Amino acid sequence: MQIKLERGALPQLSVDVLLLVAPDDRFPAEWTALDELLQHQLFQLWRAAELAPKELPLLFSFDRIPSKKILLAKMKTHNGESSLRLLYAKAARKIRTEKLGTSVALTLPGLRSSTAELEEAIEGFCQGSYLPELYKTETKHPPIEELWISTTATDLGMTLEKAVRIAKSQEFARNLVNEPANKVTPSYLLEEAHRLADAYASELEILTFAEAEKRGMGAFCAVARGSDQSAFLVRLHHAGSGKDRRLFLIGKGLTFDSGGLSLKPWESMVPMKSDMAGAATVLGAFQALAQLRPDLDFTVITPLTENLPSGKSFKPGDILQALNGKTIEVRSTDAEGRLILADSLCWATELGATHIVDLATLTGSCIVALGYETVGLFGNSTEWNQRICQAAEKVEERVWAMPMFAEYKELNNSEIADIANSAGKAGAPAGAIAAAFFLKEFVKDGVLWAHLDIAGPAFLNKPDRGYAVGATGIMVRTLVQLGLEF
Repeated sequence: MQIKLERGALPQLSVDVLLLVAPDDRFPAEWTALDELLQHQLFQLWRAAELAPKELPLLFSFDRIPSKKILLAKMKTHNGESSLRLLYAKAARKIRTEKLGTSVALTLPGLRSSTAELEEAIEGFCQGSYLPELYKTETKHPPIEELWISTTATDLGMTLEKAVRIAKSQEFARNLVNEPANKVTPSYLLEEAHRLADAYASELEILTFAEAEKRGMGAFCAVARGSDQSAFLVRLHHAGSGKDRRLFLIGKGLTFDSGGLSLKPWESMVPMKSDMAGAATVLGAFQALAQLRPDLDFTVITPLTENLPSGKSFKPGDILQALNGKTIEVRSTDAEGRLILADSLCWATELGATHIVDLATLTGSCIVALGYETVGLFGNSTEWNQRICQAAEKVEERVWAMPMFAEYKELNNSEIADIANSAGKAGAPAGAIAAAFFLKEFVKDGVLWAHLDIAGPAFLNKPDRGYAVGATGIMVRTLVQLGLEF
C-alpha cells in the first residue's frame, strides 16, 4: 500500500472511497461545502450514524464529487474505547472485506495533535486492511493499493515515516505467524534474522544444537531433541550508545508445538503454528527500532525449535539442567515454552542484560484469566512493569499487571529437583503465574525483568478490535514505543 499526504482540509481526489471521521457531538463546519455538493446527504448520514453506532454508514456520491463513495465514522469524544486507531482499523476492514475499492482518501478530524492523529490513522488503517490470504489461489479481497491522507498541518514527513515503518513491522510479524509451520521452520526464522542483521548492520550470533548442548543449555536442548528440524538459539545485537543500560527482547520461537509426549488434542494443535508469535514480535520490533532509533543499543534473543514426539523426545519425569545450573523436573512436555525461555534468560543475563522483556504464547491459563483481548504482564520490578504498561497505553495495546505474591512460587515445588516445569495436571490453579515464577528463577538478581504472556491476543479465532482472524502482531507497537523511550 502506498501512503501519501495530501495538502488541504478535504481531499479532492478521484478515489474509490473517501473516509471521513467526525466527532459525535457536532457536524464539522468544514464539511458544509461538501455537504451542499452532496445535497445535504452527508449531514443526514452523520445524523443517521446515531441510530446504528456500531455500523459505518456508506454514501454513494453519484459523481457529485471526485470520490465514488463516502464512508463515515463517528468518534465518541467522551469514550476512550472508541479510539481513532480502532475507528480507522474498522473502516479499513470494511473497505477491504466488502470490496469497496482499492484507493482511499481520508481527512484527519483535528480532535488532537496532527502527529498523533496521523500515526493512529496509518497504524489503524494498516491494521484493519490486513487479511491473512497468503495462499488463496484467487484473491478474494483485492488489496488497498493507495491511501491518501489529507491534512492542513505541515512538517509531518517524519511522523509519516515513523508510522509506516511501525505498521510494516507489525505486518511483517503477522505474516510470519500466519505462515504454515511447514514453511516457517527454525531455519526459516534464522534466515529472517540473517536478513535483518544484514539490512541494519547488526551482529548475529547463532548457537546450533550442538553448541547449545556444549554450553550447558539442557532445557532448550531437551525440547529441541524430539524434532528432525535443526534448532538454534539466535542473538541479534544492534550496537548503539548507552551500553550501561542493555535492553534485551526475548521471544519464544516454537515453530510448531504438538505438546511433545504430553500430546495435545488435535483441535488444540491446529493453531500451534502460532507458538512462535513471541519470536515474530521481537523480530518485528527489531526491524522498526533499527530504523527509527539506530543509536539504541539493544539485543533480541529467540530460541528456535519445534516440540514433537519421537524416540528422542524428552519425557515426563526427566530431570534437566539449565545454563545457570538449576535442575528442572519435567512434569509436562507441553510446558516446553518456559524451558526454552529459561536458557534464553540465562544467556541474556550472562551477556550483561540490565532490562529484559520476554514474550511468549505461554499459557492457556492466561486466556482463562484475561481472554483474547489482554496481555498478561508479570515481572520483578514495579517500575519496569509501569514503564511497559505506559508504553502499551500510548499505542493502545492492552496489558494488565498480574500478581507475583511469594506464595505462588510454591506451585513449582519439586521433591526431586530445584524446580518443576508445571503442576503436571490439568486445571491446576494460577498456571500463568506459576509459569512466570518458573521464568523468574532464571533471571539474575538486579536485572529488571518482565514477562508478557501473549497467548490470548496473539492469534484470534474470529475478527476482533479491527484485527482479522489469525495473527495480530500484538506488542510490536509497545516494544517499539518502549525502545524509543529507553
